Amino acid sequence: MLSAMKIAISRRPLLRAGGALAFALLGFGTASTVGHAEDAGAIQTPSEGSAPVLLELFTSQGCSSCPPADALLTQLKNKPGVITLSFSVDYWNYLGWHDTLSSPENSDRQRDYAMARGDGKVYTPQVVVDGIDHVNGANEAAIEMAIRNAERRLRDVKVPMTMRAEGDSLLVDIGRAPEKSDMRQATVWLAVAKDKETVKITRGENRGETITYTHPVRELMPVGMWKGEPTTLRLPLKDLHGIGGDCLVSLLQVEGAGPVLGAAMFEPKPQ
Repeated sequence: MLSAMKIAISRRPLLRAGGALAFALLGFGTASTVGHAEDAGAIQTPSEGSAPVLLELFTSQGCSSCPPADALLTQLKNKPGVITLSFSVDYWNYLGWHDTLSSPENSDRQRDYAMARGDGKVYTPQVVVDGIDHVNGANEAAIEMAIRNAERRLRDVKVPMTMRAEGDSLLVDIGRAPEKSDMRQATVWLAVAKDKETVKITRGENRGETITYTHPVRELMPVGMWKGEPTTLRLPLKDLHGIGGDCLVSLLQVEGAGPVLGAAMFEPKPQ
């Protein structure tokens, strides 16, 4: 079931994390821990050439075409220079099985991408590559081509990023905008995900299947702004652990659904 939905929606607010935690993290990062080039002692600028491609798979436990894409994402997560995230959407929940990982926020992100691209294409399984292109998430050849196209199109605007632990804090280091880049302002997002989640599906189109989901996102929240200069954000690891994820991915993205200029992954050690 590769299903497409045309959309006609107004622009949504792009704050994805609910409750006070998102605002606490945002305040924590921007009020007291953002460093710039002048703070040379506090900044560890990531090395050049360390900007991987980001693959975001929009999937559903109620979609019969999705299991091959879910399995492919598990393979692609080990590909050098690739970071993967999985977003379970909620718009197929009426088909007899409520996706246990789905959320309306995940569906909103997919629709926001469709609006930003201007093509209105929302379907499952769909892979969005670096925020600028989309392909069938079960088509490995199409994904490989989209990766090459994204690398070519974003070559002059990519920004290196790293993530590291320092005591009880998570530090997100963001490099300088390339000299040729005309993109010098972006939002820093943090995705809190599980390394993997295995679900036994008892109803709907995939009834009887047991499917493992790689890097399913539990929260996606804005944690700071970048304005073209080397920057470090400091976030509280304890609060991030409390969300329920064991894999953290930072994204440097133009607006809320534009090109992804950089990404980095951090997997905390078990507590």
